[in-house]
Amino acid sequence: MKNKIKIWVALCVAACSITFSACDEDNDFGYNGKLSLNYLGIKQASETWDGAQCNIVTALKEPQEGEVQKVKNFNYRLNLALYQNRKAEKDATVDLVIASDSLKKAIALVGTSSVYTVYADAELLPEEYYNLSASKMELSAGSKKSEEVELNVYSSKLIALVQDEWKKDVTFVLPVQIQNSTSYSINDKTNTMMFFFNVTYVDPGEEYFADGEGVPDDHELEGGYKLVWHDEFNGTGAPNAEMWRYEEGFQRNEEDQWYKKENVEMKKNALVFTAKQERVKNPNYNPNATGGNSWKQTREYAEYTSACVVAQNKYAFKYGKLVVRAKIPIEQGGWPAIWSTGNWYEWPLGGEIDFLEFYKNKIHANLCWGGNKRWDGSWNSANYPITDFTSKDAKWAEKYHVWMMDWDEKYIRIYLDDVLLNETDLSTTYNKGDHGAGEGGYINPYSNDLEGFGQLMMLNLAIGGVNGRPIEATFPLEYRVDYVRVYQKK
Repeated sequence: MKNKIKIWVALCVAACSITFSACDEDNDFGYNGKLSLNYLGIKQASETWDGAQCNIVTALKEPQEGEVQKVKNFNYRLNLALYQNRKAEKDATVDLVIASDSLKKAIALVGTSSVYTVYADAELLPEEYYNLSASKMELSAGSKKSEEVELNVYSSKLIALVQDEWKKDVTFVLPVQIQNSTSYSINDKTNTMMFFFNVTYVDPGEEYFADGEGVPDDHELEGGYKLVWHDEFNGTGAPNAEMWRYEEGFQRNEEDQWYKKENVEMKKNALVFTAKQERVKNPNYNPNATGGNSWKQTREYAEYTSACVVAQNKYAFKYGKLVVRAKIPIEQGGWPAIWSTGNWYEWPLGGEIDFLEFYKNKIHANLCWGGNKRWDGSWNSANYPITDFTSKDAKWAEKYHVWMMDWDEKYIRIYLDDVLLNETDLSTTYNKGDHGAGEGGYINPYSNDLEGFGQLMMLNLAIGGVNGRPIEATFPLEYRVDYVRVYQKK
């Protein structure tokens, strides 16, 4: 038997209709006046038997928008007792089993009697969704009822099963039965309790799911914008190697994760980044390392892993519209990003565009270009508390959202769900010298006629680092990108 666990769930529980279930086709529902008093039954079955059924019916469903009711998992206590709750004259022990055969017989009899109508389309409750605290029940001599056996059903997991896998209303049944008495006979009319869980599927709407269709290669937007490249991530496994490469190891911002390709894959029509709390040995470990990037060597281990993909060089782009649909985690310590850097020159002379960054409970949209000294940026940044979004929609983080950049020679504008986050006047974005870099000084990385120069897309889920600490997220942590689409004027 599995260990009892406690899981809290927001659910809607209908008043339990307690109406004993005789599941075998040879049961006689009538009382013929010859019932022996020396019969064992489940006490709760005896109390609720109405001459035909002893069912406990519980209704479960995902809470609706605005519902706040929270209850514990379904929990029920069972006892063994003699007919009419008399004191036992001797000890009696029975086995407590899940009577799947009885359920099959009841399902087979659907249509033969109204008693069996409730079993139409019923499914046996899978064992990973419940726990019985004991497999035996013992009624001691001199007692009216046995010690309690607890039945716990993990309602939140059951709701998730229906929402994520079944995607339709499902009736689950758990037939709990006593067998193999050591002393008294067993009453076949009160030997079984049927626990029904009617789980209603709540269609969450398309905003909760990735788009499984995508757009054709010749797709166009209003205003004369034609699709020049895109990835819909509708396959399975690793992303397209012709389009994306992986980053490995420690990279930037003193982040805590170790990047590895195993932490990103296509599934459920999205590119899924998974951050894990796991220790990885740093092959570059050097406790005596010095310099600005020594943190990459002085750490003997990484305590987290995640992933980052970067567009291959031939997918660099300049001007047009970028559209990315994604579902982001908003837990403290996570740092999901949609961003790009210039394909020429060292950072930040090639420019950086942060279409999305999330850290420290804020959504960020930024541009960066060369500043007054080497490796120092000039920024135009905008940030918004996540509560600006979640206060209007409590399920904001469970949904996909669309980030869009509109880029021409004069402006870059970044939008989230059609709301403007950042507008940058490109007449202000000239680099302020190369400061020893050798090239890239004084150019405008966002407005120029440099042939072949542009931005390279990056998608990643970082953990911690200079902007992400403290790390308080629950792992594994997932970040899902539905698609990346780049359009340019025809």
